[in-house]
Amino acid sequence: MIRSRLWLLAAAPILAVAIVATQHFALAHSSDSATLRGFATCGELHQHYVKLAVASAQDDQYAEEEEAEEEAMADDGALSQGSAEEGAAEFPATGGGPDDEGEVSETGTNVQERGVDESDIIKTDGTHFYILRPQSLLIAEISEEGPLVEVGRIEFSDLGHRQELLIGSGKAIVVRQLNAITSTLNVDDDDLTRPDHELSYFREQSELLEIDISDATSPTLLRELNLDGRFLSARLVGDDLRVAMQHSSVIPYVSPWSFGWQNRWTNAERYNSALQKAFKPGQWFPLFGLQDHSENSFDHGYAVDCSQTFAPEDRLPTRWGELPSTAFMLSFDLTEGISEWGSVAVLGMATNPTVYASQDALYLAAPHNWWRDTAIHRFDISDPLEPTYFGGAIVSGQLLSQWSLSEHDGFLRVATTHWDRWPTVSSVTVLEAVADESDDVAASVPTGSLLQVGQVAGLGATESIFAVRFAGDVGYVVTFRQVDPLYVLDLSDPTDPKQVGELKIPGFSRYLHPLSGGLLLGVGRDADPQTGWERGLQATLFDVSDPANPTQISVLPLGDDAYSPVETDHRAFRYQAGVAWIPVGPNDHWLRQNHDGAFFGVRVSSEGLTHESTLRVHGEAKRAIPLGAQIYLLSDEEIRTYELADHTDLGALSFAPEWDTRWLPISPE
Repeated sequence: MIRSRLWLLAAAPILAVAIVATQHFALAHSSDSATLRGFATCGELHQHYVKLAVASAQDDQYAEEEEAEEEAMADDGALSQGSAEEGAAEFPATGGGPDDEGEVSETGTNVQERGVDESDIIKTDGTHFYILRPQSLLIAEISEEGPLVEVGRIEFSDLGHRQELLIGSGKAIVVRQLNAITSTLNVDDDDLTRPDHELSYFREQSELLEIDISDATSPTLLRELNLDGRFLSARLVGDDLRVAMQHSSVIPYVSPWSFGWQNRWTNAERYNSALQKAFKPGQWFPLFGLQDHSENSFDHGYAVDCSQTFAPEDRLPTRWGELPSTAFMLSFDLTEGISEWGSVAVLGMATNPTVYASQDALYLAAPHNWWRDTAIHRFDISDPLEPTYFGGAIVSGQLLSQWSLSEHDGFLRVATTHWDRWPTVSSVTVLEAVADESDDVAASVPTGSLLQVGQVAGLGATESIFAVRFAGDVGYVVTFRQVDPLYVLDLSDPTDPKQVGELKIPGFSRYLHPLSGGLLLGVGRDADPQTGWERGLQATLFDVSDPANPTQISVLPLGDDAYSPVETDHRAFRYQAGVAWIPVGPNDHWLRQNHDGAFFGVRVSSEGLTHESTLRVHGEAKRAIPLGAQIYLLSDEEIRTYELADHTDLGALSFAPEWDTRWLPISPE
């Protein structure tokens, strides 16, 4: 694969930006009235960033100086600028248990929202499987009588530290996190006194690969899009692809404590003035480099349109020592490929924002106000090449995961735990997306806002949220410290959400899956009711048919020293035809890397849970995909095929060396 990094050096301001009005808007229900504003030009955006970034660095500097004022005069201090880190088959249920009321995408992934596919490590179109390996995409053909057969493969030149996959329109889109590039800021002026340390930072790198898979035996790389930033998540709605990223930025400021004692303040002032004068937008704003192999062309520039970037007016809402960052989303029409895209960004979001998407909107949410609150930003993604920033809100408390957010009938439900008080307590807040009805709203200013219309509070005093699931007008919240209260919420009236039921039991669930017949399946842990000390992995079945009186029907232990990726990644769970497939392995991380795993088949009925089968795989168990009469089990070393009817082992397509004969299965108690 051809790789080009010239764009990092050659990129310059290249966008002609339409003049837009600057508009401020208040985020709903915020104690500090945070505001965002738009920009008419890239130059205006750059000036605003420098102002905010320098002010943020100086605030940090003064906090340090109060402690360092009495240090020895020879102490030069340390530089505080560090590192930051085509048609698809459906999967019919054949009966034998409650119907699955969760969502499975047409490509085989357990997803949060119907019609919104999520990036994953394996996908299928019903005739082939597409499997990501550390440096390749493997294509395997489905056989009705035996294991998968490899028919195509495309190699990647770089090692991806984290990579995920989506398929559609006869293409595979692979998003990969690559090695970061170390960059420095310098001033070429010999008359200036230099600091004792270079101003260096890590520029994280990602790439999008567009691969033609219309001929499974000969996958072809069409385009590769290199991007500044860290890959967060990707979604596919029909042919509309959305990729969420975050780019940490350098601050053009060096603390006086990085200079010698003599004339420290004067030298710092002169050096910083020159540094900021020489500072260019491309040194902090995310850049792209596009290699089009079908046309043998190369392009580069800003990854995000400056006029579609929004920033706080007065300060960057980040913690001390955290680099400013830009969270952004790129939106593509997959039928046209990744050569053109729409973009929208928010400057000043904290690291690791949560990504949630419905069919028409994508949300980015991150800690705000020193981690006391959560800032939520909504993007309209109904037009793939023209996404717009709708507006935002600030709610009290912190999210657990993407499952803490759910959009339903124009309302966003948000589950948070309030960590800034004791006892801790959790709540569910309902926000309404209210559009701006004025006729003269510019194209690149917020088009609406999120307004709080209801809230149910007081959930789990002294506890924190461990699992959330919203299902239409009902919400389920699990909190835990020593026992596991399962709260059932009535959300049918957004302006008056209510807690209608509660069940306290030992242990807790980390993943909840609604089923027909008023059943709710949880995967989590047992726990000591006196100390809260976590014990073995378990599955729990609840009867929630009477919301006011939820009951526990059955608990099935899955091993005292067992671990399941379902605890942290919903995509690892699969339910079909009355059976939940749960991947398991040793609890210890290092043991999982060197032992084989298994998938437990857990039969679900209105009477309870029973352990029906243990299907073993070489390597760490990852995903289960039932398809037709077979089930395909993915590990990090193979994809093994079993008959669903009698669990006959049909063999495996192995990724491991032929000499690797380890077989250390995990068995349930």
